[in-house]
Amino acid sequence: MQNKGGIFDFLSAEELNRLGRTSIGSRFTAEGMTVGAHKSRRKGVSVEFADYRQYTPGDDIKHLDWKAYGRKERLYVREYEEETGLRVHLLVDASSSMGCSFGGVSKFRFASILAAAMAYIVIHNNDSAGLALFDSKCRTILPPKNGPEHLRSLCDTLSAKTPSEKTDLASSLHSLAEQTRRRGLIVIFSDLFDDMDKIRSALAHFRRKMHDVIVYQILDRSEIEFPFRDSARFRDPETGEMIVANPKDVRADYMAAFGNFLAECRNVCSSLGVDYQTVLTDQSPVDFLVGHSRRRALAGR
Repeated sequence: MQNKGGIFDFLSAEELNRLGRTSIGSRFTAEGMTVGAHKSRRKGVSVEFADYRQYTPGDDIKHLDWKAYGRKERLYVREYEEETGLRVHLLVDASSSMGCSFGGVSKFRFASILAAAMAYIVIHNNDSAGLALFDSKCRTILPPKNGPEHLRSLCDTLSAKTPSEKTDLASSLHSLAEQTRRRGLIVIFSDLFDDMDKIRSALAHFRRKMHDVIVYQILDRSEIEFPFRDSARFRDPETGEMIVANPKDVRADYMAAFGNFLAECRNVCSSLGVDYQTVLTDQSPVDFLVGHSRRRALAGR
């Protein structure tokens, strides 16, 4: 009988088999906790020569470079790059707007599936995955760890969450950037419904700390295409404000405004060197993630 709970709340055995052949890399060197497949910028005794530095008392003399001494008559120590596990931080927007759906899965459910799938890939590759859930502030933080029990805990945390609060995306991201000290891969799952100048500042905060950053902007197709035809009451999911409108009267203005919003999201991320991807909730999460992983690999990320 198939296990319930954990990763099986989000993905089938067939989907996990596909994800098991996928990897998520980082464009930059990593600072991790365990020995793995990613180079660290920390200097230690390991597999690949990195640089020289002048000898100081207390250094292990077996790492002295006698050829350098013969040339310069000074003692130098060889330094090496450690190979170390990648830390991946999965930051999931759990604000009210993420609870919206128009007949399909909600944006939060879709984000949770994507986050669970990425956690599975990361942990399957012996790297470490962490999770943060936020709305107006950070609600839950699971530090990056490895192993099947951690994966189950991460997935159960996603399953138990219901979006309910207003968004303060930028403030939450600033807080998480302050707490994420070691260099790693930051993956943000959000509709980005917040002030873009503030979001720019928050993303820049991560980049100043030399993190690699991916933004998955998760949207319902109805938000992009505005397919409504009949007069209806439209409700703001975060403020609760209601308006009555005829879609024919507002469609052109809405489409222009939303198109400008998406362009601004794309431009902000591009200007900061952030990997930005739009994904719709009627897409296959596994197809999307496998495809994006392949594109990153081809781009050398």
